[in-house]
Amino acid sequence: MLDYHDLLLPYVHKVRDLEATTLYGSRTIFFLTNDGTLRPLAIELTIPPSATGSQWKQVFRPRRDATGAWLWRHAKSHVRAHDSVDYCSCSTDLNCDLIRRLRTHCCVEPYIIAAHRQLSEMHPIYRLLHPHFRYTMEINALARQALINAGGIIEISFSPLKYSMEISSVAYDQLWRFDMEALPADLIRRGMAVEDPTAEHGLRLTVDDYPFANDGLLIWSAIKQWVEDYVSHYYPDPSHITDDYELQRWWDEVRTEGHGDKKDEPWWPKLNTLESLTHTLTTIIWVLDDPIEFRVRQGSVDEIWEHLPLVGGDELSVLGISDGSFGEDVEESANTADRRFWTRLNAALGL
Repeated sequence: MLDYHDLLLPYVHKVRDLEATTLYGSRTIFFLTNDGTLRPLAIELTIPPSATGSQWKQVFRPRRDATGAWLWRHAKSHVRAHDSVDYCSCSTDLNCDLIRRLRTHCCVEPYIIAAHRQLSEMHPIYRLLHPHFRYTMEINALARQALINAGGIIEISFSPLKYSMEISSVAYDQLWRFDMEALPADLIRRGMAVEDPTAEHGLRLTVDDYPFANDGLLIWSAIKQWVEDYVSHYYPDPSHITDDYELQRWWDEVRTEGHGDKKDEPWWPKLNTLESLTHTLTTIIWVLDDPIEFRVRQGSVDEIWEHLPLVGGDELSVLGISDGSFGEDVEESANTADRRFWTRLNAALGL
């Protein structure tokens, strides 16, 4: 299930009060077919109750008649707009630019800043991590000027508009956990894998045709093996880890200052064994390297993004609920209705 219900529902009325956009809470149920692909079975769109009206909720399903097919198409467009937002700011299987940026740019700054403050440039862990820090802080600085600033690209390009970065902060508060940033844990949390000691990498995928997991686990394993070999060379005994003042100060600053509002969470690893240090560093490198991988493949992704709906239009009659009736304006042309969804290209041209 693709679930944007709880995350977006508190912002539905706030966004709907803005000009030229709308928002719903959404849930989408998929069916895993025999050929290993996922097909959407049903979409639920929700508007919570307000001071002037009761809750509205509608389930859309694939239908063969013209009216039903049209409504299904536009329900999918709203979900795609929600999903494109997640690709940018936060991510569960929300894989949007807001979620991606939160996880791979914002949340990694503490690792970099604390490393420069607490680790000598000759420290083995600094030397291990430093190549993976490259360009991240520069990109983040540029993003603060034009991407995530008030009235910036993010706030004019995605469905929540000026609430986009606020939703990103809420997603951090509700969803982000360091221990879940490791690829195996991330796959398990999202229901895309289960632990299986007999399977390669110790995981069995629930969807076999999942290139991100198939390729990602190969990369994760390679990083982990390299980090383990490197760390075991410099820390042959666990006491060397616990007695390394610079290392412990670095990790303490990451937790207590970099992520201070989560500093007391029980899921933070303790750097006291070869295994915990290896897993922690592997997780950091995995997350830090993700933006590099994204930029390498971004050209092909952009070709798709230009045609994705990013912001839903404000005329809700396409879903038959402008006045509480269902399907009242179904004779409106699909081409006209499609213009109610901003694409990335539309957003770029609007800048």
